[in-house]
Amino acid sequence: MPALLAASGVFARARIAEREPAGRLAVTVSGAGVLLAGAVADAEERRALLDAVRAAADSHHAADPQATDHRPADPPADLAVTDFLSENGTRSPLSASAAADVVAAAFAASAHDLTAVATGDTLDVRATVPDEPRAAALREALTALGARDPRVDVVGGDLDLAALRRSVTAMVNGNGGFRFEPSSTAWQGHGPVLVDRVGRLLLVAPRATVTLTGHASASGHPDPRALAQQRADAVRALFVAQGVRPERIRTAVVLDAAPENTDPATRQVDVLMS
Repeated sequence: MPALLAASGVFARARIAEREPAGRLAVTVSGAGVLLAGAVADAEERRALLDAVRAAADSHHAADPQATDHRPADPPADLAVTDFLSENGTRSPLSASAAADVVAAAFAASAHDLTAVATGDTLDVRATVPDEPRAAALREALTALGARDPRVDVVGGDLDLAALRRSVTAMVNGNGGFRFEPSSTAWQGHGPVLVDRVGRLLLVAPRATVTLTGHASASGHPDPRALAQQRADAVRALFVAQGVRPERIRTAVVLDAAPENTDPATRQVDVLMS
């Protein structure tokens, strides 16, 4: 923690670029490295972003080479910095120094993963970290960088499958579940957003198996079994899009006796980790 707190002064100096940006820049930090995606003005700005991000990652790695306290995102010596940046004359909404400080904040907090998206004058960030002290420090650092209500979730560095299962269950149940409209595969509420959040948690359990059980009422639809399977497949597709390996995900089907327009459980998808 001392290194993280000491670094806060570095983060405070960077802000979203003081200009009228119209583009979009996404910065993703994970155990696989750093990914930059979006639009930049030209080759000079692209190089500035890449150099700043590389320097930030290398600087943190060199400053704390003995750290072993659950650092899944600590950059290896051959850290990959990958870019999908298009040079189209649109300046990045995030300066090179600010992008570098976002990356440094992720490594300093031992983030399992972090995604920051800058659009116009807005910076949205989501991340998962090993513990609450790091989460608090990362929120503070990101807020100093101009992030809007950064979402930082806590998932232990030493994977406790039971604890992760409880976290996933609490997140799903506390936010309305993965539910669909009656007799339909149309999402109800903010289902895709919730799947996105849960998918990020699943990324820290690379050996766990996820079973998605799709529900449908046995009556009220011409093919309820197919409907239940389509619902499970919809959730599966979003998890895969998040980076969860397809071979980790199984699907199952349950047909319920109750009608879907009166019992929400008959039109949802359950998540079980093992």
